[in-house]
Amino acid sequence: MKKIIGKAVFILVFIMTCCVSYGALSVSAAEDFNDMGNRAISDVNKVWMLQFRAPVDISSLSNNVSMQDLTDGGYVNVTVSAGDNENLAKVNPPSGGYKMSHKYKLTIWKNTKSKKGENLPKSVVLNFSLNSKDNNEYTTSANVLVAQAIPEIKKITISTNLPSVSKYKIYGNKNFFNIGDTCASLVAGNTVEVYLYDNKGNLLGTSILDVDSTQSNINIKVTLAN
Repeated sequence: MKKIIGKAVFILVFIMTCCVSYGALSVSAAEDFNDMGNRAISDVNKVWMLQFRAPVDISSLSNNVSMQDLTDGGYVNVTVSAGDNENLAKVNPPSGGYKMSHKYKLTIWKNTKSKKGENLPKSVVLNFSLNSKDNNEYTTSANVLVAQAIPEIKKITISTNLPSVSKYKIYGNKNFFNIGDTCASLVAGNTVEVYLYDNKGNLLGTSILDVDSTQSNINIKVTLAN
């Protein structure tokens, strides 16, 4: 049992526009990798931060990182550098940055070693796409019900096609709500800002919602977080 626990120490946490723990990842036993899902970003010079649960061998990591341009089909050169402590590392963007509207796949191969020589249990894969911060393909859909007795009280239900979003907040309301659930908020104006988050509370995008009247299936654009 002690041996098993020791091997489980060297695992990877991604710090991105989100932070996902190893235990939350979906595992494909056939392909022997952990799927981090998809992300939409707007920063062509995005630096991906990697956090390990044990000190990482930067040289080993540098030899076990690949970045594929899924749009072109080729690979791009990225560099790895140390973070602020021994458990952190950075995957730096290619020279000239990522290409807008392209899709990429970042792989951290399981041969990556800790400073104690331990391997990752599984390779880790993250897919992401580059989109304009404001002019992108993602939308938020909402239902708004305005209370007749007190019009400032709005019942709002949010859904979105932005990848990895699981929760939302309404400006002025400190609570998180699951996508698809309805929240009741006190909104003084005719519009309100909606904040979209992943399951770790990392902001992925924002939208401006018209709450002046009762409406269904309102489509509004998403502004991507940096």
